Amino acid sequence: MDVATETTVLGDFNNVTFKHFNQEATFYKKEKGFFVKFREDKKTTSYEVSYVFGHFPLQEYLIKTEDGKMQVFPFAWDSREKSSGGQKWYPIYPDEEIKSQDRLHWLQPLQNWNGMCADCHSSGLKRNYDDEKDAFNTVWNEINVSCQSCHNQIDDSHYANNHSSLKALSESEQQDIGNWLLGKDKKIATWEGPERDNSFMERCFACHSLRTPLTDGITPSEPFLSQFKPSLLTTPQYHVDGQIKDEVYVYGSFLQSKMFEAGVNCNDCHNPHTAKVKVEGNGLCLQCHKASAYDDIKHHHHEPDSQGSQCVNCHMPTNTYMGVDERRDHSFHIPAPQLTEKFGTPNACNSCHEDKGPQWAQDNIDEWHSSSAPSHPAEMNYMLLLSGDTLTLNRHFSLAKNKALPDIKRATVVSLLPASVQTLTYKYAKILANDESPLVRLAFADISFLVDKQRRIELLKTLLADKYKAIRVSAAEQLIASREVALISAKVLDELYEASQQSLWRGEGNLNASLIQANKGNFKKAKDFLEAGISRDPFFEPNYINLANLYRSLGNNALEAATLKKGIDANQHSSLMHYAEGMRLIRSQDLNTAITHFITATDIEPTNSNYLYILSLALDKAGKTQRAIELLKIQSPSVEGRYEVLQLGLALSQKMGLNDEFTYFRKELEKIQRL
Repeated sequence: MDVATETTVLGDFNNVTFKHFNQEATFYKKEKGFFVKFREDKKTTSYEVSYVFGHFPLQEYLIKTEDGKMQVFPFAWDSREKSSGGQKWYPIYPDEEIKSQDRLHWLQPLQNWNGMCADCHSSGLKRNYDDEKDAFNTVWNEINVSCQSCHNQIDDSHYANNHSSLKALSESEQQDIGNWLLGKDKKIATWEGPERDNSFMERCFACHSLRTPLTDGITPSEPFLSQFKPSLLTTPQYHVDGQIKDEVYVYGSFLQSKMFEAGVNCNDCHNPHTAKVKVEGNGLCLQCHKASAYDDIKHHHHEPDSQGSQCVNCHMPTNTYMGVDERRDHSFHIPAPQLTEKFGTPNACNSCHEDKGPQWAQDNIDEWHSSSAPSHPAEMNYMLLLSGDTLTLNRHFSLAKNKALPDIKRATVVSLLPASVQTLTYKYAKILANDESPLVRLAFADISFLVDKQRRIELLKTLLADKYKAIRVSAAEQLIASREVALISAKVLDELYEASQQSLWRGEGNLNASLIQANKGNFKKAKDFLEAGISRDPFFEPNYINLANLYRSLGNNALEAATLKKGIDANQHSSLMHYAEGMRLIRSQDLNTAITHFITATDIEPTNSNYLYILSLALDKAGKTQRAIELLKIQSPSVEGRYEVLQLGLALSQKMGLNDEFTYFRKELEKIQRL
């Protein structure tokens, strides 16, 4: 990040005009400034570019709006070479028309630099968001990433003291430090030397992760889990086997890898000060992997120096974000085309050989390596769970405790317990609450509502004293939801309130803050947070729905209806809003109008089994059972989690005495049960 100047701006501002759907921008200079004349919805506004953001492969531009906010302009400069398709203006959403009524529009909170981007791109940054004024007073120590982003004052003084007289290390000193060494007849190096302290990676994870902040700004000396609550490996952010899908950065993928398990850290492959890899090509991997075993045609079965012979192309395939930015997966998967057939996960083989199928790829792998090793049973059960299968409590719990899975996958399994069971016995809950992995304890805190209240309170009281703030805060949230505020210390309550303040500039933050207040019985404050969320982030639907539910709980049906109408007016293409309005109309005995909203919700999101289920029930209640059965038969193959939908089809077919339809639904259910 830097101030926009002749030196820092890479884009063409020589009166160049760029159009994308309904948006048109003319980039020009005036005196020493850089400006954009922007036309949208028949309205033209001129903006000055305040800062540049990034430099390769895209450089983005920040526009100051009101109340200290800076927004990311929708067109970036593609700074790649012209021969690679660069040196041109580039729309951040190249295949979509992002209208002003869209949550992704550049003037909406999700494109706000202060909240979404700032803390990882400047040193010593504080967002300084004022909830009452809906304004930022964001400050930093240094505008760009600098030493302070990773080093605290102790580190800096240590660095100065120890670099005043540099000298080469003796052989014995090098041995004391340790190294990765290839033993005799070994194919992969092992660590030789003192036990490694890889805790420094928590500083890397602070920015290289998908996470929710608990504090304002980043303190390098603080543990990662005391500053952030990380996202786990759930869909749709990840594929069911753990490969990256959405833009999730590195933390989640690396923590599930064999590399992390073996003790490899970021600095083994990357220069800590440039983030570039230490060696280009296969030489990077050959630091630890024996060349004769792995950099050989007998292993990779591709011509030497070809794309297929490169380790990273098989084990670290790329995903492309923002159209041109390729990021490598750090889970270091072995290509598994058989999983593509079963789960639809990508595999590196067919990413290159697009004209071939997964079975062709798997046949070749089996031939080359005398049949590839099957997935560990725990990994297969994990993928089944992530793909929507429901496990018994015993199977689900056993999977959560299975050390064949990395901790982040075990935590993900715990987070999905509500999909399998409605209650969790104390025997199992106590084991999860005391798990050695902080990620598992954090996941348990979030799903502790499954435990009987008295036992739940007992376990959550223990978690209030956990080493990590993320776990303490999640435990406090659950105790408040259990109406046990008095059990939470003032210190932890302060941590909870501080955490809830960090995202109030966007809809999700206001929703979470409102839930805390509603659970405390402060309905006025809960309402205020929801109304603020609607005002700041009008295209985030859950705040309308929760506000409507709050009004309904208070007996104000008129305001419930008005809130849902306002939400539909702002989000006409929201399946969730139409579903919520349909449910309100059902309660109001307006069945036919409710059906029209359920149909709209199903048309917008045809893979949602809940929408199809409710629509079919409503049709049956309206005397249109035959239509409900037809709909279930046509749409059930494409919905996710179709078991209950098929059961409903079976029941309605039996009710109507339709033998062919009954047989169809029974056979489909049997197929699922066999899996």
